[in-house]
Amino acid sequence: MGFTNKFAESFARSKTMTGPERKANEIMGKLLLKKAIVPIILMVVVLIAGIITKTSGWITLVVNILIAIGTYFYIKNSSKKYQNFKPYVGNLINLEKKGKNEYIAIIKQGKLPVKLQIAYGGEDFENLKKNQMVQISYNPDAKIAILINKQ
Repeated sequence: MGFTNKFAESFARSKTMTGPERKANEIMGKLLLKKAIVPIILMVVVLIAGIITKTSGWITLVVNILIAIGTYFYIKNSSKKYQNFKPYVGNLINLEKKGKNEYIAIIKQGKLPVKLQIAYGGEDFENLKKNQMVQISYNPDAKIAILINKQ
């Protein structure tokens, strides 16, 4: 599949995304962007250090390319852990706000209550009532919760 076909497919997919999918993509994009800032700064530092020490431009280029390749694989492996969402359906028993953006939600799924620690996406739960039926996709690794449906 060519680059233009991949781009066209990605663009078409972004136009047909539902609200929860768009929210999940936005959260994951911000998290991956935070991880990419350090290598970008490192590349700029290498470039400036190469200019100051009057190192060959080729050496600086090779080092920056190695940093870029390492960053690519690091981001690729990091993005895999953001893909495993588990669905939860049940009644929202309690929602506690622990910090600025951190929440703890207790959902009664069947007969067992489930405690979810939410670091990203918890602001959607603030307007929900107790014992309201909710459908949530939750990523336990990154503590991302996406509200799919409320009844």
